[in-house]
Amino acid sequence: MIARPAPGLLVVRHDAVAGLGMAPMELMAVSGDSALIDRSGARPGDRVRLAVRQRDNEVILLRIDVLR
Repeated sequence: MIARPAPGLLVVRHDAVAGLGMAPMELMAVSGDSALIDRSGARPGDRVRLAVRQRDNEVILLRIDVLR
């Protein structure tokens, strides 16, 4: 995770995401429930695994796991 610019928004650097047609190392903004993000304990610099879904022009966070 690169940053959390707002309570319900993450910016991540990622590997290729075939399901979304994204190449590796692009930056991606992910919208999600701030309580879900808070519970994960994720902080900038952490490696995370995300489950996301695309909705219109947004990438919506379904799950976040911090990789320790």
